[in-house]
Amino acid sequence: MITNEQVISIGKITRTHGKRGEIQCLMSNEYWDNADATFLILNIDNILVPFRVLDWRGKGSDSLIFQLDHITDEQAAQQLIGCQVYMLLTDMNEDEELMPTWQSLLGYRVLDTDQGELGTITDVDETTINTLITLNSKQLIPLHEDFIVNIEPDKQLITICLPFLFTKE
Repeated sequence: MITNEQVISIGKITRTHGKRGEIQCLMSNEYWDNADATFLILNIDNILVPFRVLDWRGKGSDSLIFQLDHITDEQAAQQLIGCQVYMLLTDMNEDEELMPTWQSLLGYRVLDTDQGELGTITDVDETTINTLITLNSKQLIPLHEDFIVNIEPDKQLITICLPFLFTKE
C-alpha cells in the first residue's frame, strides 16, 4: 500500500483528452518533467492508486497529457477527472530540491491570529489563479503567501492572518 509519506503532489486531472482514454493534468510543479518515473499515483476515494504511464506529452505551459495503462476509453478517463495526482518520492531526480506545495497542507489545522482555530484543510483548489482552501469540507478561504504567518509541519499547523472579517459557524 502506498502512503502519503511516499508521494509528492504534482497536479490534478482536469479533463479527458480525445477518445482513447487520455487525461489532461494541470501540473503544480515541474517534478514530473525532471524525473524518470513510470507510474502516476492518483488519489481515488482517499486511496493512493498507481497507474503505469504508457505515454505522456506536454500541452501548453502548465499541463501534460497522459496515457495510462488500462484506461483505454473516454468513459474510463472521465471517472478520473478531479483526482489529485502524485508521483513517488523515490522517482524524484536526486538533485531536485523539494519545494513545498499547497497540496502538502492537506490535513493541516488552520489558526488565525485574530479568530483562533478555523478548522482543518480538507481540499486545496489551485485550478484558478487564486488558491482556495476548504476547511472542514464546507468553508472556502483564499490562501496566499502574504496571509501565512507560520507553518509548523511537525504539528500540522498553519497560522494565518486574514485581511478580512471571516465568520465561523
